Parts: sequence; structure tokens; C-alpha cells
Amino acid sequence: MAEGAHKYLPLFVAEAIEHLTALASELVKLEHEPRGGPLWDSVFRRLHSVKGSAATVGLPAIVAISHAAEALIGKLKASGAQPDRTQIDLLLQATDALTREVERAAAELKREGQGASSLVALLENASKALPEITPPPAVKPSEKPAEKPAALDPALPRLDVFFSLSKTCQAPGARALIAQRKLRALGTLVEMEPSPQQLMQKKGGARVSALLATARSLDEVRAAFSGIPEVEEVEVRVAPLGAGPAPEIAADEPQGQLRAVGGAISVDDGRPEATVRVRAQALDQLLDQAAEVLHGIARLRESARKLPESLAGNFEAEIDRLRRTARELHGRVMTARLTPFSALTERLPRAVREMAHRLGKEVDLEVQGSEVELDRTVIDALGDPLTHLVRNAIDHGFETSAQRAAVHKSPRGKLLLHARRERDKVLVEISDDGRGLDVAGLRTRAVEMGALLPGRAAELTEQQCLELAFLPGLSTRAEATDLSGRGVGLDAVKAAVEALGGKLSVRSTAGRGSQFTLELPLSVSMANLLLVQVGGELYGLPLHRVVVTTEHDLSARGGEGFEARSIAVMGQLLRAYSLSKLFGLPSLAPPGPRPFAVLEVDGITFALSVDRLVGQEEAVLKPLFPPLDRIKGLAGTTVLGNGRPLLVLDPRGLYELAESAARLKGAA
Repeated sequence: MAEGAHKYLPLFVAEAIEHLTALASELVKLEHEPRGGPLWDSVFRRLHSVKGSAATVGLPAIVAISHAAEALIGKLKASGAQPDRTQIDLLLQATDALTREVERAAAELKREGQGASSLVALLENASKALPEITPPPAVKPSEKPAEKPAALDPALPRLDVFFSLSKTCQAPGARALIAQRKLRALGTLVEMEPSPQQLMQKKGGARVSALLATARSLDEVRAAFSGIPEVEEVEVRVAPLGAGPAPEIAADEPQGQLRAVGGAISVDDGRPEATVRVRAQALDQLLDQAAEVLHGIARLRESARKLPESLAGNFEAEIDRLRRTARELHGRVMTARLTPFSALTERLPRAVREMAHRLGKEVDLEVQGSEVELDRTVIDALGDPLTHLVRNAIDHGFETSAQRAAVHKSPRGKLLLHARRERDKVLVEISDDGRGLDVAGLRTRAVEMGALLPGRAAELTEQQCLELAFLPGLSTRAEATDLSGRGVGLDAVKAAVEALGGKLSVRSTAGRGSQFTLELPLSVSMANLLLVQVGGELYGLPLHRVVVTTEHDLSARGGEGFEARSIAVMGQLLRAYSLSKLFGLPSLAPPGPRPFAVLEVDGITFALSVDRLVGQEEAVLKPLFPPLDRIKGLAGTTVLGNGRPLLVLDPRGLYELAESAARLKGAA
């Protein structure tokens, strides 16, 4: 690794992983991309960006693999031939090797990868098997091309250009702008990273890479830098063919308007919107500090109640102003933590391709709404559940091509992932056009497992039978496979979604396919709570699970307990449980009517009796740590304005505990 390049390594790793993740997804789509499509250019540019950055930080193995892969991509595009599975597999193998090299660089291992040379040889052999592309004759000095060609010749030779700006350079943006103009005078500048605009607000050294389409010789391009002050270490070499030009702006294009250039939005002066990479840990720490500020303001409000009325009014007004500012700060940090849904979906096309190939099926994946954003915590927790649902659809849902043709379906199955935002939540739908769930098989299997009595199973509606798929260990398959087991997983998917405060539902039509819908919160850190008192202790219930609060007197019916007691709420009989008895706490409520909170979760509505309804509170939730995270019925914790810690309850866990306790008492 080049001396002094270590300080750029974190930035290189972050950008390279981002490029390579997207590259794997685009390579899968490339199998069906028509000749000259924009995806070819995107694939080439991602490889070129990784190669240029690797050359900057001194990682020759990455440069060699990228260069060989570029050559293969360039020939495939120029030949107009549709790439076959073997060629795509080889390019995906190169992507995996590049990813390993980047991870090795991130770990600061000094040795280069041993498998790089053999992989480069495979890529070069695949490239040699394709016909060579003859470049046009060199242009004579008297036949200088125009500064801005009207169109880029697809066979025009490309040159990789690298140069460094001196560490003492006070205006790197200006120097890079001069270099940019000189390169454009020699041909067509396909791309330049970083751009002069990105260097305008900086001082000191920088390493710049460019891709130039030109008929000029290497020496002519190298000589163009000789008169530019503070430019050093100029390197020019031949690049593979195949990259399309970056969008050019016509000379007569109206100014002062929004225009998209290279994926960035430029306004007026053509400068791209400034961005900065921030470590996720730094955002987490900032979010914690913003939450502490909100807690501190709540404690101030508690203290203000003890002040004389002559002082309390002004003090309360200032606290309200400070609270609004703190909430805005907290909201901005939450916005900064939002991550697009594409962070999950970019790795799925390759996984779908490989799973379908192993099972002898043909499946097309379509993703809609990849730009929808969720909190990073939700994205991190959603990876495994989403992958499991996709794997189940391919293994269990889709038929083989022959089976689909027999029932007059397209030989290729369609798997659709659709994300959309609805108010304060995001809906993610995973749907397929396969065979659908076996309703009768689910009912039969539930009875065989002992989860349902035969009489009860016969009374279930079709939708209730579909919900049986979420029972632990239930599967209608006769044998397990290496991709899907015996139903172990859908219950874990449901638990993971509900742990985020979300819901999972399923719909299915025999012979037409299935759809799983994940209802997810935008964020899991803020929640509105209903505060209740039980046995002298305060607890919080998620307000979005509370249907209504009411009062009932059960004393005339022989007290209250875990057994199946019912109360009438809005014309409906609901199961009612005592939270004090469930937690083993003495009830401090006086005789007579008791307050109840009516809760709804997964279509189940039930009531919990408490000693007192205290009020509502907007709180910043904190996750539970071991061993509390293993206690059923607890969802998290928070701190009230008076500094008192508060346990937040999980309605689904409470219902399961209450049902279990009622069954045990009934059996006794």
C-alpha cells in the first residue's frame, strides 16, 4: 500500500463496498440487458471507480482484477452478444474476489490476495475468446478533434489518467479545473473523480483519476500536464473499451434550472449537492445525546411545578421553546439515520438467481419503491426475515418451468418486492405468482402436531388456516432441503417483525400465488405510551395498540383472575385479565369499578385491568439488554421526566402469558 494512503482507506472501503454491492445486482440484470443499454455503462463505471480508487491507495490486486473485468465487459458490450451464464458467473466471481480484497484492505493486511493472478488469467482468457475490436487510425496533429464532440465513437480508445496535487496546494479545485479543461481539449472526458467542484472548498493534496476517450497518444496526454503548477505523479495508461460517456451539457442549455448529471442534482452553478459520510456509531451517540436532552427538559418541567405562580409561567414558556428545539434536533438526527430500502434489495437479485438455478427454476425479481427510507435499526433487523421470505417463495412457492407451462403460466416466475410509505409506517409486500399455500395441508398438519383439536380445525376460516403457517415447526413439506427446512423460520420472521413494533400478514390464492405483507414503523426509538399503575409500579403500554379505555366492576362476579372471564366493550365480548395477578403484585385499587385498557394485536382484542390510568407520555425507547430481553411481555425501557425508569410492555407477550396462566389454572 502506498505510503500515506492509509488515511484514505476508510473512505475507499466504504465507497468500494457500496459500488461492489450494486455491481453484483447489476451483473445479474445484465443477462437480460439489450445491447447498448445504460446498465452496461453503469457496470463499467463502477468497476472503473473501484479500480481508480484502489490505484490511489495502492492496492494492485484490486486494480488488476478490475482492469481484467473491465476488458471483458468492454468486449461483451462492443460485440453486441448477450452474455451467457458462464461469463456472468465469472464476473460475479470477480466481484466476490474484489469484495474479499477490500475487506482484507479494511483489516490492513499487508499481503496481497494469492488468488488474484489466477482470476485475472480466467478473465483475460474469457476476453481473448471474444473478437478483438480494431480502434480507428490515430489522428494526425493537424487533425485535432473538436473540444466537445457531438457524439462519442463507441470504438474510440479510452485512457486511464491519474495525477496528484501537491500537499501544499492552496487551491486544488482550481488546479483540477485546469486539468479538466486540458483533458477535454484532447478528447471526451468520460468521468473525473473527484470533480473540480468537489475540491473547491478544500485545501491540500488530492489524488484524481479520470477516464478519457481520445485518439491522442499516451505521451500527448501526459505532456498536457507539464504546464500545470502543483500537479505531480502523472500516470497515463490504456483502459479497456466499453465505457459510455458521461452526460454532456449542451452549450445552449438554459441555465438556472435543475439538471441531473452523473446521479447528482446540480443547481444553478452546476455544483453537486454536498454530502459527507458519517459513521453509524456517531449517529447513534448523537441520538442518545438528543434523547438525554429531552429527558433533561422533562425533569426541568417537573421541577418547574414547584415554583411560585409568578415565576412558573415564564419558566414554562422557555421550557416549551427549548423542548421544541430539542425535538427538532432529535428529528433531524432520526432523518440522518434513515436508510433507503435499496440497502436490503441490492443484494437480492444475485441471491434469487443462484437459488433459482440450484432448484432448476426460472425466476425474475422486480423491486418497486427501493427509494423508500426506514430507520437504520429497522433495516439492520429486517435483513434475515426478508431473505427468508424470498427463499421460501423460490423453494416452496414457485413451480418448475415445466409445471408452470402445464397450467398455462409463463415459464418464468415473477417475484415482486414492493415498498411504500403510509403515514407513519412502511408496508413491504413480497408476492409471487406461484402455486400458493396449501390451506388443507396447513390445517391437517396443525392437527397432526397437536396445535389444534380436529373440531376446532374444522371451524377455521381460510384466512385463519393461512395464519397457521406462522406456528413454530409447521410445514407441509415431506422432507427438508438445504434451502428450506421443515417450516422453521416463518415463526422467527413473525417474531422479528413484531420485535420492531410491526405486523406480518399473509394472503394466498391456490394456483395464483401468495403475498406476505410486513407493516413496519419508520423508527423504533420514539413511542407514545399509555402510563398505567399496578401495585404501586408504573408501566407503559404502546398507545398504538390501545383501542379504548373503559371501566368494569368484576367484584360481583367472584373477583378476577386468569381464567376466561369476559367483559362487554362496544357490543363485543372480550377476554379480560388482571395485570396485577399476572405480575404477582398486590392490587391497590379500591373496591368497585376497575379501569381496563383494551388492546389489539394481530387481530386479537383483549382487555387488561389495572389499578389506575395515569396518562400519556411521548418517550424515547431503549432496547432491553440480557437477561431482561428474554422476558416475555417486556418490549423496552425509557426514563420519565422525573428521572424514574419505566418498563414498556409488549401486548402480544402479555396475551400469551395470560393465556398460558389461564390454561394452567384451568388444568389445576
